[in-house]
Amino acid sequence: MASSTSDPRTPDARVRILSTEIIHAKNTQSPLERIPLTACDLRLILVGTIQKGLLFRNPTTDHPISRQTFIENLKSAFSKALALHHPFAGRLTADEHPDGSASVYIDCNDAGCPFLHAVADGVTVDEALHQPFPVPPAPILWSFFPSNDVKNYHGFTKPLMSVQITELVDGVFIGWTVNHAVADGTAHWNFHRIWSSICRGCGEYSPPVFTRDSSLEAIKKKIRVPWSRIRDFNEDNLVIPPLKEGTFHFSRKKIAELKAKGTAELSGSRQISSLQILIAHLWRAVIRSRAGAVIRSRADPDPESETRFGIQVGFRGRFEPNKFPAHYFGNAIGGRTVTMKVKDLVAEGSLGRVAAEVNRVVAETTDEKLREAVEDWIESPDMRGLGEFTEGALMLSGSPRFDAYGTDFGWGKAVAVRSGWANKCDGKVTVFPGPETGSMGFEICLSPECFDRLRMDSEFMAAVTE
Repeated sequence: MASSTSDPRTPDARVRILSTEIIHAKNTQSPLERIPLTACDLRLILVGTIQKGLLFRNPTTDHPISRQTFIENLKSAFSKALALHHPFAGRLTADEHPDGSASVYIDCNDAGCPFLHAVADGVTVDEALHQPFPVPPAPILWSFFPSNDVKNYHGFTKPLMSVQITELVDGVFIGWTVNHAVADGTAHWNFHRIWSSICRGCGEYSPPVFTRDSSLEAIKKKIRVPWSRIRDFNEDNLVIPPLKEGTFHFSRKKIAELKAKGTAELSGSRQISSLQILIAHLWRAVIRSRAGAVIRSRADPDPESETRFGIQVGFRGRFEPNKFPAHYFGNAIGGRTVTMKVKDLVAEGSLGRVAAEVNRVVAETTDEKLREAVEDWIESPDMRGLGEFTEGALMLSGSPRFDAYGTDFGWGKAVAVRSGWANKCDGKVTVFPGPETGSMGFEICLSPECFDRLRMDSEFMAAVTE
C-alpha cells in the first residue's frame, strides 16, 4: 500500500522506452488560434502538472485483442481525440506589456503531444498495484508516467499533454501528464472519456467548449499578471522532504456507516455528503497521527492551534443565467479552506461536527463569493509554487465524480487508477471514485512517521476496506 518518495526523474531501469512519436491535432475544424488563460488557470501556473493513469489486466476473452493492435488503436484514437481538443497540442505564449505585466494564452500551433510506448520488464499488474518497493527508490509506477520533469510554467516550450503506454507482463498501464494551467480534472477526464470512446468505435460524445462566455464576467477579461513572477520562477530542483503515500479504499457500506455515525452525532440536524464524511474521518485521523508524532518529539501539541483543509469548488453549472457548460475546456474550480481548532477536531464524538463544518463552507460558497474571489485575484494575482503553500495544511484534489473506471479503451474496466509524482507534498490527498458504485479511494501523502501512525490508527482503519 505504501511507498516512499525519491527523485522520479531517475527512471526505474526495468522500464524501457521503445518509441516516441509526436501526435498532431489533425483535421481540427476550430478557427481558434489563441485562447486566453483565465484567473482560474493562471493561479495554477507555478505548480505541478496533472498526472493520472489507469491500470488494466490483459483481457480474458477467447479472442483477445493483440497488444500491438491495441496500442495502434490507442494511437489512432488519440490523434482523433486530439483534433477535438486541439489546444492540448499547442504551447503557452505571452504578450508582454510595457509595465512589466503579461497576458498568457494557449497558442494553438499544433506543436503536438508526445506518445510514448514503453515496456516494464518482468513487472506484473499486482506489483504495480501494490507497490512493494524498498526504501528509498521511487515506486516503479512513477516511471509509467511521461514528462516527470515538466512543470506547468514549462508550457511555453514543453508539451501541454503527453501520454505513455507501458506494457506489463500481464497488463497495460496508460499514463498521462497534462498541464494544469490549461485544464482541470473535469476537462482532462472528458478528453480521456472521448479518447476511450473512439477506441471502442463509439461515435456519440459531447465535444469541449472553448469559448469564455459564462456569466462570470471575470472569465472574459484579458488578465495581466507580473511577467517576472512566471519568467524567473524555478522549482525544478525543489527538494521534497521524505514522504510516504498509499491508497485507502472505502466501500459504499463503510461510507454509509460513517454517515450514520456522523448524522447521529448531529441529531440529524444537517445532511452531509459521502465525500464530506470521509474528509472529516481522514482529517481527524491525520491530526491524531501528527499529534502523536509531536508528542513523541517531546513537544507539547497546542490544542488551541488551528488546522486547515483545502478543498476545491467547481464552477460548472454555476453563475446564472449563462452557466458554465459541463464540457468547458480549462480550469473551472476555486479553492476554499475549512479551518478548525485541533481540540475541536479530535474531540470525542466530533466526526459529525467536522463533516458539518465542511458542509457549511461548501454551502456558503455562493456564486457571489466565487465571483468576488476571482475579481480579487485579478486585482492582486497570487501565483504560488508547491514549496510556497501553507505548511501543515491538507489539500484535496480529484473528485469521486470523475468516471475513471468508466474509461474503457477496449480492454474492459481498469483495476486501478493512480497518480504520478507531480505535486506530492505532506498533506496532499487525491480522491478517486472506487471500482464499485458508491465507493471511493483516497491517495494520501504524508511524512513517513505520520503515515505509519495513520495506518496504525484503529478508528481510521476500521472504515478502510483494503
